[in-house]
Amino acid sequence: MSFDWEDDWPVASDNISPISNVNKPNPQCKTKRFNNYKNRRTEESRAPGDCKKMWIPTKFVGKVIGRGGSNISDLEYQSGAKIQVTKETDKEKTLLKLFGTAESFRKATQLINEITQDRQKTYTRNESISHQINSKSVVTSNESVPIKKPERAKFFDMEECEKEYWSNFPEIRKKFYEEHPAVRALTDKDVKEIRLENNNIVVDRVLSTENGAAIPKPVLTFEQAFCRYPEILSQLKKAQFDKPTPIQCQAWPILMSGEDMIGIAQTGSGKTLAFLLPAFIHIEGQLTPKEDRKGPAVLVVAPTRELALQIDKEIKKFNYHTINSCCIYGGGNRKQQVAELKSGVDIVIATPGRMNDLFDSGDLYIENITYLILDEADRMLDMGFEAQLRRVLYGIRPNRQTVMTSATWPSGVRRLAVSYTKDPIQVYVGSLDLTAAHSVAQIIHILEESDKEKTFFDFIANMGPDDKVIVFCSTKGKTDYLSVECIMKRLPSASIHSNKEQCDREQAIADIMDGTAKILIATDVASRGLDIDDVTHVINYDFPKNIEEYVHRVGRTGRAGKTGESISYFTRENWASAGELINILEEAKQYVPKELYDMSERFASRQQKKTQNPTRGFRSGSRW
Repeated sequence: MSFDWEDDWPVASDNISPISNVNKPNPQCKTKRFNNYKNRRTEESRAPGDCKKMWIPTKFVGKVIGRGGSNISDLEYQSGAKIQVTKETDKEKTLLKLFGTAESFRKATQLINEITQDRQKTYTRNESISHQINSKSVVTSNESVPIKKPERAKFFDMEECEKEYWSNFPEIRKKFYEEHPAVRALTDKDVKEIRLENNNIVVDRVLSTENGAAIPKPVLTFEQAFCRYPEILSQLKKAQFDKPTPIQCQAWPILMSGEDMIGIAQTGSGKTLAFLLPAFIHIEGQLTPKEDRKGPAVLVVAPTRELALQIDKEIKKFNYHTINSCCIYGGGNRKQQVAELKSGVDIVIATPGRMNDLFDSGDLYIENITYLILDEADRMLDMGFEAQLRRVLYGIRPNRQTVMTSATWPSGVRRLAVSYTKDPIQVYVGSLDLTAAHSVAQIIHILEESDKEKTFFDFIANMGPDDKVIVFCSTKGKTDYLSVECIMKRLPSASIHSNKEQCDREQAIADIMDGTAKILIATDVASRGLDIDDVTHVINYDFPKNIEEYVHRVGRTGRAGKTGESISYFTRENWASAGELINILEEAKQYVPKELYDMSERFASRQQKKTQNPTRGFRSGSRW
């Protein structure tokens, strides 16, 4: 497609789109970017600088403007040019006017061409199924991938179209593992003993109906895992790690052998490094050089901003072979995140919401992703992200390598694993039954709702100088209330929940990590994945709605071989959770109060009566 340019076109205000001629900002508008776009005045367009005009196909005007003016604002930000969409059209073309310097014109032209010209020359996988288009062009790593027209007989065969589309992409290399002689010499009996000693590791191809390839043996040392990669060994030594954790000693051989994996282990078990180090090796081992690739090679999806930022911090800590990463999450600076993506990154760590946003806008290119990680998959399903995950994962290469991590193995995670992994090896440490960390003493206080606050501040008053506490509340309002009460009592505290500004959330985590704050008051956004050193106590001010969250909250203390204490305030409103809580406590050999057994029995009896006589009503406020 060619574009016609003319210099120094006069500015005619009657040709300017009503979108760009709004004089009064909408006070309800939530995005500053949209307000800026709506408030661009005609006088700004007449500012000093040359004027160029550019014709684009009318069908791409919406794509150039973007939702709420997001794209055109980004174009102006990146190019330095002012861009106006006019009403003037000519044979399915619409006039754009650009104001600025010659350099800004060049950048703006290049960016607009990427949105219009490239998209017209090629078409996506979905379009290939619904449209018959002939294409003859050479595939390069920096262009969208065209697809040949399928034969008429196969036109409606989606599987055939998929296969034909992805065949244009470079081959994926997955196998980088070389078994160390000491590992090779291990007998089957030795392997069983090693797995048993390492918290009873159980390994199986859980979704396979046939016997697949042999499962790699576990390693005992970093040298056995990375004998071919001295740079990684030096980084591990620099980080002063002693030996692999149970999940790491089995996961590294599996992932470097190119297998899909489902890792199930308690929080704080080292799952992040278990999938990150093989990801580094995977990136370096691909046939296409990094500088010639479009988009990232590795995508890590995490349920919360804090976990995503923590994973990004771990990547930057290792600094392996100039591999760079970008963390995209809601609440962060969108323009900055888009600029980082366009500058070229090897690893993207994303929360599902922002991942979908940038995927929709075309800023996140996912078709060259060859290594996918779904971290804390059970939490993402609990938070309702399954639809967003499936929508984006459909566009990633089907022959990629996939890793899923989880602390539990519910039916939703199994369903996701069936859809997006291929003959995975499941590695679980301990048991598939839900259990809490045995390094944590679990104490249950059964009390009235009105007694919680006094009990809490009595505990705070008796804290030791080295104690560090995370307090979990069920609502944002309760979190704010306790935080204000702590401030009024001059207690060194911080708080975090999803309504807080991102900068405040990051500052709260930094304060509890460096010891500026001794008390962190939080909702369940802090219950997963956060690795905060030296947390001595967890207080469940409000008992969670499901037992899985209880397990994750408990896991915030007693990490990395240390011990901790969990204190839970259990009221009559929580009696439906009594039976499951008893199972957790008994498995960990913890004291179970007699009142908890009574609650469990009464609730079970109530449920039985309700089943036998479903027409009989039960008042919500009935005596427990």
